[in-house]
Amino acid sequence: MGKVLAVAALVLAVVCAPLLVALMVAGAAGSAAGNASSVCGGAVPATGTWRPPFVQAYTLSPRGIGWRYHPVFKRMNFHGGQDMSSQPGPGPIVAVATGRVVRAGWDTTGYGNVVDLQHAGGIQTRYAHLATIDPAIAAGATVAVGQQLGVEGSTGASTGNHLHFEVIADGERVDPIGFMRSHGAPLDGRAVGPSGAVAAGPREAVPSDESNAPLPPPGQPRRNSLHNPPQPIPEDILRLYIEAGWKYGIPWQLLAGIGMEETAHGRITGVSSAGARGVMQFMPATWASFGVDGDGDRRADINNKADSIHSAANYLDHTGARTGADGVRRALLAYNHADWYVNDVLYYAEAYGSGRLPAASARCPALGDRETPMSAS
Repeated sequence: MGKVLAVAALVLAVVCAPLLVALMVAGAAGSAAGNASSVCGGAVPATGTWRPPFVQAYTLSPRGIGWRYHPVFKRMNFHGGQDMSSQPGPGPIVAVATGRVVRAGWDTTGYGNVVDLQHAGGIQTRYAHLATIDPAIAAGATVAVGQQLGVEGSTGASTGNHLHFEVIADGERVDPIGFMRSHGAPLDGRAVGPSGAVAAGPREAVPSDESNAPLPPPGQPRRNSLHNPPQPIPEDILRLYIEAGWKYGIPWQLLAGIGMEETAHGRITGVSSAGARGVMQFMPATWASFGVDGDGDRRADINNKADSIHSAANYLDHTGARTGADGVRRALLAYNHADWYVNDVLYYAEAYGSGRLPAASARCPALGDRETPMSAS
């Protein structure tokens, strides 16, 4: 009887194991997708013709959307937009799309001179810290895309000349970088004249026929993914994958695939035998070139989770992951020059819900969730 039960148990294990693994993968993907929705919401639809808010070239500050230490208020505050500076500055600030002026004037909560525009589809944009506001820009006025709103400045709770730019969709602030990219106006630092003509710049735009291309499917050979199923993603790590994906135009699932392959999303700690460090396992020499500040503390720490994940997105961006399916494979080969590694990462990415290029839009905390006074530096 004991032998019969043992054989029966063995048969059940063999038959059910694939099903259990499939359920585990589906659960991980469902958890990731569900958490992604609860962390930052769904996609924002395109609503028309858009352009960047600068005419001349500009640089993006590490101070993007998210919780940041405010240099004026001296405390953590929700930073509701993207800071950027014209090169050279201060420069003119223009409307990113046709709209109606909702507000134009002085704000007492930290924005200084600010202009709010209402666009089609429930979208608003905000332009803060302006040195001056154009006399024609008054509440109720209609503005055209590219029309000058004012001049970049440092009014309100600010520490230097820059534009604080926000996008608000149906009452919720969204990441301006991802939103503008999805609307055909990537904030890539290139000069864009009043007519909308794009000047040559250091970074090529994603080809239009690849703008919604799926991630490539996993192939063979595979190695680690054959015996290490995808693990659930901790909520703090998932948030960082989504934030970094938005900022650099990389599907968060691809970052999750790397995180799973390298350290099971931070569960494996310490320095590798090759000397790689952090959640995304950077070699110090690579970190010296691609390490970035991901949490707004003005330091790029190889062992910091936010810095590591944002730096991985930065590296993938620079190695071509935004240029389509072939670019994704080339970027992963640059990350680790092994075909099995590429296929492992793509297998995990697919398990976490696949993904498209660029990553789907993610909503962030609603206006009612912000602290007062509002962080706008």
